[in-house]
Amino acid sequence: MHIQRRLGSTCGLAISLAMFASLGITARAQQVTVEGLVIGRDGPSMSVKTADSPRVTVLLSDTTKATEKGGFLGLDRKQLGVAALMPGMSVKVEGSYDADHQLIAKKVAFSRNSLNTAKQIDAGLNPVNSQMAAQSDQLRSQRRDLDQNQQDIAKNSQDIDATKQGLATTTEATNQNTSAIGKTNDRIGTLDTYETKDSITVNFANGKAIVNKKDKDQLTDFVRQAADTPGYMIEVQGYASSVGSPMLNQRLSSERADAVLAIIQQTGVVPMTRILAPAAMGTTNEVASDHTRSGQAQNRRVVITIVVNKGITG
Repeated sequence: MHIQRRLGSTCGLAISLAMFASLGITARAQQVTVEGLVIGRDGPSMSVKTADSPRVTVLLSDTTKATEKGGFLGLDRKQLGVAALMPGMSVKVEGSYDADHQLIAKKVAFSRNSLNTAKQIDAGLNPVNSQMAAQSDQLRSQRRDLDQNQQDIAKNSQDIDATKQGLATTTEATNQNTSAIGKTNDRIGTLDTYETKDSITVNFANGKAIVNKKDKDQLTDFVRQAADTPGYMIEVQGYASSVGSPMLNQRLSSERADAVLAIIQQTGVVPMTRILAPAAMGTTNEVASDHTRSGQAQNRRVVITIVVNKGITG
């Protein structure tokens, strides 16, 4: 009888150990690693295209670690935060899937070269987006003209032939603009595009990256209003005048963008998942001539823009 009880206890212990081992294997199996290209970013949601799937939904949070790898053999590592994640980057995501098969990201790693490439893509998209907005405005204007022409047809039957000819010309121009917008969309490819809602500019003293109190108060009010915009993202772009060396101007544009980003974070109303990676634009996109002091002062700036993903605005 004593031997039977010992055998029973031994078997029970073995079964328990097997169950715990099975649970451990299941828990480890839930941890996954995904590598691919970021093709979209909307706040805490990021879309990644992998070799096995055209779109994997990755959920980010303020606790997600975003690590830049650089230097010899990628040993130089820097924690940048999820604000650095943007379309066009090659990333490695570690995390686990939730019940909706969305990947909850614990770590996201990327190379320094990949980040620089994504910033170059983003800088190239801004002029394209501006061109698209201008073409859309022109298209809406032409449609209003079309409506007015249709009213004229009803009121002035004796001018019907002349009005029809005008309508044909307007329709042709509308089709041309629609085709141009379609070609621009094809150039962007799978990257998400954004619609500009509002912007504010902060200027800086020569060789400085310090935001004065007046601009800081205006920036704080602007950011608090932006937080009420559904589906908003905040884009920060730093610039410099062409006075001084190119290396110095590039560094100043980066420091100015970081100074503004710090103020935005200090407001406490904007999570990091709502901030696009700050861009150091150097001396590009000058708004005034650098041959005058007034023009130089205008070019020493940071532009803060509220954008909304066009998939949300419809």
